[in-house]
Amino acid sequence: MSKKANMNVFLHFLLVIKQMNDFTVTQAKEALLREKSEFTDAVETRKFVYRQLTRNVANGLLRRTNKLNKGAKEVIYSTTELFSSLEIVPTSRRGKVKQIDTANIGAPDISTETVKVIEYQEELKKDLLTYEIDLSTLLEEAKEYQRLSARYPKLQEQLQLHHTQAKEKSIKLLGKINALQTLLGNKITEKQPC
Repeated sequence: MSKKANMNVFLHFLLVIKQMNDFTVTQAKEALLREKSEFTDAVETRKFVYRQLTRNVANGLLRRTNKLNKGAKEVIYSTTELFSSLEIVPTSRRGKVKQIDTANIGAPDISTETVKVIEYQEELKKDLLTYEIDLSTLLEEAKEYQRLSARYPKLQEQLQLHHTQAKEKSIKLLGKINALQTLLGNKITEKQPC
């Protein structure tokens, strides 16, 4: 059984049928505007092409290279060895989600969920970093409440209330961090709530 990868029908048209390789977003956009009646707006077509190319770069089917052309930076998209080794199956928006079928080839399976995580990996990593920074801040805040309680025993009741609120927030943040780490396939954090 040959390995397969699903690809948007229009990108399939460009890469498999037209055999485009080493091309720019502009060249792909112009080809769709010229040859596919579904595309009439140049701006929307460019956005569509860029999104599709970005997804396929993330999936390892395309490579993005920056080149200088007459002093101006030009981004070139090329097919990869992975692309060449797969049977590319065209899908529409209503079709299957992009998925690489690696069954029976000795490589680990890449599920639909994994492909979706790959598409959003950078955003998920940013969220994770934000939550980790927030958790570190809360841990320091909780330590400060404890230090202040020892220094000002008369404020202990009020400081304990703030400490409890910080602890509750830290538990929620730790849950968010663990969820993102699980989704990204990272080792679960060793951090403890306040």
